[in-house]
Amino acid sequence: MPNTTLNYGFKKPYLAENADIAVLNENCYILDVALMVTADQIAVPPAVATKSKLSIVIGWLANRIKAITGKTNWWETPATTLENCYTHINSGSHANATTSINGFMSSTDKSKLDGAVSNAIGSKLIIRDASGRAQVVNPAIAADIANKDYVDTNFVKLSTDSTMSAKVTAQSNTAYTTRQIRNIVFWISGDTPPVTQNGDVLLKIF
Repeated sequence: MPNTTLNYGFKKPYLAENADIAVLNENCYILDVALMVTADQIAVPPAVATKSKLSIVIGWLANRIKAITGKTNWWETPATTLENCYTHINSGSHANATTSINGFMSSTDKSKLDGAVSNAIGSKLIIRDASGRAQVVNPAIAADIANKDYVDTNFVKLSTDSTMSAKVTAQSNTAYTTRQIRNIVFWISGDTPPVTQNGDVLLKIF
């Protein structure tokens, strides 16, 4: 009885045996079947280089081709080729991106991004500096951003003596034992006191 190969089971007659045409024919049949394979594109190849039978390796290759093309089957014609993709991208012929369509960034937008600054320069994108700060000029209308200088100049600073340039009207409430700003109303003439609200202090001047 001849010995057999490890993977496909080809018969190997011993040196002491006579050549047998039947054995040769059987080996040819095994080889013919092994070479006529159907690619199993479902089989995912292992993550490392692995030896296997020809039919299995071809299935792995078919699975990878399917993954690259994105088609349902490996034999389907892809929407484009890798060479066409390279030419298309390298030529810069892709449409610019819009708010609703993906695309390449225009050179104008690229220049705007590269020109972003942290200081107050007109018609430039704002980027924060290494300390996380960015600058703007003093606001001109209600919707503008207010910078620190504008706020310090136009509003009362924390823990700093200042003179108020406008009237402050205290809130009307009945929390009479709570420390808070009160409205002082002077009654300087007449028999009818001026109109007050809860929490006001009324002083009669004689």
